[in-house]
Amino acid sequence: MQDIAVSVTGISTQLENAAVKSLQDINNYAPNVNFDFGPASANGAAISIRGISHQDPDKSMEAPVGVIVDGVFMGTTAGQLMDSFDLERVEVLRGPQGTLFGKNTTGGAVNVIRSKPTKEYGAKLQVGVGDFGLLETKAIVNTPLTDSGGLKLSVNKKQSDGYWKNTTTGKDTGGLDSLKLGAAVAFDVSDNFDVLFTFDRIDDDSERGAFANFNADDSLTCLASVGGLEIPGVFSLPADPTNPAFASGCMSADAGSDEDHVSTNGPNTGTIEDDFLTLTMNWGLGDWQLTSVTGYQDRQEEYDYEWDSSPVQLLTVTGDHDYSQLSQEVRINGQLNENVNLTAGVYYFESDAYQYQDSFDMWYYFGFGPGFAIPDGMGGEIPLPLPLGDVSAYLESFVTSETTALFASMDWALTDDLSLNLGGRYTWEEKTFKGGPGGWDSLTFGQDFVPPQGPVRNLKDDWQEFSPRIALQYNISNDVMAFTSYAKGFKSGGFFARTQNVDAISSFDPEYVDTFEAGLKSEWLDNRVRLNATAFMTDYSDKQEEILVPAGDQVNTIVRNAGEVEISGLELELQAAITTDLSIYMMAGLLDAEYEKFFADVDGELFPGEGEIKTDNSYLKLRNTPDKTFGAGFDYFRNTPLGELSVNYSYRWSDEYETEFFNDPRGHVNSMGLHSLSTNLTIDESYKISLYGRNLTDERYARLVKIGTLSQMGMYNAPRTYGVQFTADF
Repeated sequence: MQDIAVSVTGISTQLENAAVKSLQDINNYAPNVNFDFGPASANGAAISIRGISHQDPDKSMEAPVGVIVDGVFMGTTAGQLMDSFDLERVEVLRGPQGTLFGKNTTGGAVNVIRSKPTKEYGAKLQVGVGDFGLLETKAIVNTPLTDSGGLKLSVNKKQSDGYWKNTTTGKDTGGLDSLKLGAAVAFDVSDNFDVLFTFDRIDDDSERGAFANFNADDSLTCLASVGGLEIPGVFSLPADPTNPAFASGCMSADAGSDEDHVSTNGPNTGTIEDDFLTLTMNWGLGDWQLTSVTGYQDRQEEYDYEWDSSPVQLLTVTGDHDYSQLSQEVRINGQLNENVNLTAGVYYFESDAYQYQDSFDMWYYFGFGPGFAIPDGMGGEIPLPLPLGDVSAYLESFVTSETTALFASMDWALTDDLSLNLGGRYTWEEKTFKGGPGGWDSLTFGQDFVPPQGPVRNLKDDWQEFSPRIALQYNISNDVMAFTSYAKGFKSGGFFARTQNVDAISSFDPEYVDTFEAGLKSEWLDNRVRLNATAFMTDYSDKQEEILVPAGDQVNTIVRNAGEVEISGLELELQAAITTDLSIYMMAGLLDAEYEKFFADVDGELFPGEGEIKTDNSYLKLRNTPDKTFGAGFDYFRNTPLGELSVNYSYRWSDEYETEFFNDPRGHVNSMGLHSLSTNLTIDESYKISLYGRNLTDERYARLVKIGTLSQMGMYNAPRTYGVQFTADF
C-alpha cells in the first residue's frame, strides 16, 4: 500500500490484540475516522470519514462509507460493527471510492478481508470471560479436503448481561446473545483456476441497547408524567393512566436514569437471522487474471423498542424488516504492455427491503383515550375511551434498488519514477418505492377500524453518473513517494421508506463529492520507520441529511439535500520499530468542515397545513465530525522463562462533536481520550493467556435520538471493562 496513490490505513496484527473487539476499534489507528455505534441498531455503525457520515439504519438508504467484506459491498449499516475474530486485515480508504470497490461511495471504504482456508490441519480456539457477565467462545478449524482443497469451519458465541441496570424492572439490560456459524471451502481446481465459497449464519437475540431518559421538559413523554396538558380548544394531552412516578418522564427529574441506569418499562429486544454467501473465482489467462465475485445476503429482523426512554407508557414500536441483496462483479487485471497495467470490469447490485412496524400507546393520548366517542345513530355520541395500548398504527413499505456499472483503472508508468493512474466508473441506478399511509388497528374494534387515509403509491426514479479519478505519483527515491489526485464520488438519490406522510414522499437527489489530495509516503532507517502525510480538500454538494421532524400529530423522517459543504484537512501516520522488541505508532487528523450553503425546510410541519418553509441552516455543525483526532500506542515483546510476554497499549483522543442534526446540547460529545491495554503471555508459540482493559478511565458519552416533541433518548457508550481470554493456535 506504500506504492499506491491512495490514502489508506492497513490494520492486521493489531487485530490480534485482546483489547481489540470489533471494527469500532479501528478508531485507534486511522486519522479523521470516527467509527461509532448506531443507537437501536444491532451492531449498526455510524461511520464518519473526513466529515462524511450517515447514521440512520433504514434499509432504504445506503451509507456514504462503504463496508466491503471479502469483495462484497454491504448495502445496509446493520451488522457492520463486526467482531475482529477471524479477520486477516482491514483497510480503511479515505476519500471517495468506487473505481475498484463495488458501489460508489462519497466518504470512503472499509475493506474487510477474512482468513481463508489454509488447506492444512489446524485450529484456533479462544475462550474469554469479562465483567458484566461476558462469555465469549470462538473457534476456527481447518482441514484439507484433497491435495488442493481445504475446509474452514468457524463458530463465534457471545453472551453478556449488559452494561446497564433497569431501575423500573430491577434487571440488567443491554445484554448480548449471539451465535455466528461459518464455513468456507477453497479449491485450486487447476494451476490457473481457484474457487472460494463461504457461508455464514448469524442468529442474534441480543437486546438492542438501552435508552437513557433524555426527554425535555416540554416533550409529550414528560408532560404525560406530570398530569398531562390541557389548552382549551387547542390541545389536550391526558396523563399516563398507569400513574408512573411524578415527573419520571422528564430527564430533569428521572432519578432512575443516567449513564449506568435506564428506567424504561422493559428492554429493547430483537431477533436477527442473517445468511451471507460469497463465491470468488480466479482464472489465470496468461498475463491476465479474470475474477468473479458473487455475493448474497438475506437478513430478517424483528424488534420491540421502548422509544419513550422512561417509565411512561407513551411510545412503543414493534416491527420486522426483511432485507436481501445480490451482487455480481466480473473484472480482469493484467499488463497491456510493460508500462501499462489495466483493471476493468462490470458490476451489478440489487436489493429488496420490506419494512413493517406498529406503534402503540401514544394513540391513547392522541384522540382514542379520554374524549373518544362513537356515533349513537341518533345524532349523538357514546363516550367510549379506549384503554392504553388498545390502538396501534401500522406502517408498511417496499423499496428496491438496482445498480449496473462499468469501471476501469489504468496505471501507466510514464518513466521509471513517474506514474499516472486514470480511472472511472459509469453507474446506472434505479430505485422504487411502494407504500401507503398506515391505518389503525384496535383490540376492541378490530383491524383497520380506522382505514388508511389514502391510496398505496408506487414510485420510481433513476440516475446515472460518471465518476472519474486521476492520480499522479512520483518516486523521489526508493523509499519516498509523492502523489496528487482528484476523485469524484457519487451516491444516488432514493426514497426514504419510514414515513407516515406517504402523500408527500418524493425522491431525494444524489449527492456528489469532489476531492483533491496531495500526499507523501515514506520509509526511513532501513524500513524501521514509516511516515505518511496527506492534505485534502473536498467540495461536497447536495449532501443527503436524514432528519426527524414533526408532521402534525406524527413524527416523520425526511431526507433533505443540504446544499454545499466545504471540507479540508491534514492526516499524519507514523509507525516505527524502535528496537526488535518495541514498536510504536501514532496518527493525527485535522478537519475543517462546515456548511457553505444549506437552504431547506428542516423542521417539517409543526402545524398541519403549514407547508414547506425553507430556512438558512448553514450555521449547523456536521454530525459525527470531530475537528481533531489523535492516536498513539505501542507493542512490546519480551522473552521470559515462561514464554513470550507482550504488552499492547493504544490511546485515542477525539475532539468534541455533535451526534444530532440540530446540534441539540444533549447530543454534544465532549473531547475525550480512551485508553486500552492488554498483557499477554504466549507459551510454546501456541497458547496465549491475555488480560485486557478497555476504556480504562471510564469516559462516557451518549448519542442522542430525537423523535420530535414525542420523546428523546440517549444511548451511552460502554463503561470501563476488563476481561481475560485464553487462545490456543495450532
